[in-house]
Amino acid sequence: MFSNTLEGNILKYNLYKTFTKRVYLPLIAVYLTTIGGVTLTQLGIIASITAISSLTMEIPAGYFADKFGHKKSLLLGSFICAISPLFYLLTPNFIGGVLGSVLFFIGASFTQGAIQVFIQETLISLKREQDYVKIMGKAQSYGLIGNTILIAIIPLTYSINPSLPFIAGFFCLFVAFLLVLSFKEPSAHVEIDHKEVSFFNEIKSSFSPKLIFSIILMFLIFGIATATFNNSTIYREIVFKDFGIPVSYFGFILAFGSLLAAITGNYIHHLKKLKSNTFYILDFLYVIITLTLISTSNSAIITILAFSLIPLYSSTRSIIFESIIFEEFPKSNYKTTLLSIMNFFSLGSAVGTPLIFAFTVNKFGLMQGHLIFGLIILGILLPIFLMFYLIKKK
Repeated sequence: MFSNTLEGNILKYNLYKTFTKRVYLPLIAVYLTTIGGVTLTQLGIIASITAISSLTMEIPAGYFADKFGHKKSLLLGSFICAISPLFYLLTPNFIGGVLGSVLFFIGASFTQGAIQVFIQETLISLKREQDYVKIMGKAQSYGLIGNTILIAIIPLTYSINPSLPFIAGFFCLFVAFLLVLSFKEPSAHVEIDHKEVSFFNEIKSSFSPKLIFSIILMFLIFGIATATFNNSTIYREIVFKDFGIPVSYFGFILAFGSLLAAITGNYIHHLKKLKSNTFYILDFLYVIITLTLISTSNSAIITILAFSLIPLYSSTRSIIFESIIFEEFPKSNYKTTLLSIMNFFSLGSAVGTPLIFAFTVNKFGLMQGHLIFGLIILGILLPIFLMFYLIKKK
């Protein structure tokens, strides 16, 4: 079906994006509580352990990919992800829940970043590096469509046998592993030997203090905005319920958001026409405006559309940031490490943003809380952006 060529990597990546998600995700809590007797408190502990593990592994996994090879990292990560749902089947209890969740995210740490650099190196070898955003955006679109179909169908097998969604999840993730196995590794384009130049030595020799500070500020902007995007839907279903929207419609509403995101993926490359400073400020203003729209809406339809605007953009925005990193550091040996550090900022920001959001909702009410949360985030991001802008201008 696919040729064993560098061009084949791009086609395989489109399919790979379909099979990297946990198609059994909507059923984990139900499965563990009903089959394994896991309590709600234990579910919270599982989520906390998973978050800590993911945060801890993010940068070391990126460094591993740069040091030992991106394909090796992809193979290791996709294999760990593939076996993770088996622990729900083997030990459907608290321990199995911890292992199934933690292993999946540890595996994902080895694939995230590595796959982006792998595809970018493929495009460099094909002399098509200028197409990175367009190709990644289209792949994200295919993945969203395919994954939406799988998540809609596979959970239906739960009523036949509660184990079936997890078995199907194993096969989907194993397909992703087989696709990685079939990738053709692009020729190395960086001449410096990793053994001679460590990550910290590269920073000392290639990065000025001004550049390092500007990178940190850029990562902060990305991290805080990403955490805001990811957590802005925490109370979505409660808002829908208050508007009287039937619970049976929730799945269709989420599918609608995914469909919009899939369409947007084909056009995300047009944002590359913007200057980086313009893109950064529009990026975080987008989520602030969306939160404002949610908080001021008196219409169920407008509220649904406002919430749908979040995945429409957030599903593909990171591609632009990745492209900027690749352009800023075209000869770096440690691109995956840089992407991992950028993701680390978003994972770290994800610790505080839900707490701020919970505080504003409890203090000011559900709808007004969305507005206050957005304004607080704006108050945090604007000074960071101004510092970034002034440093880049000097």
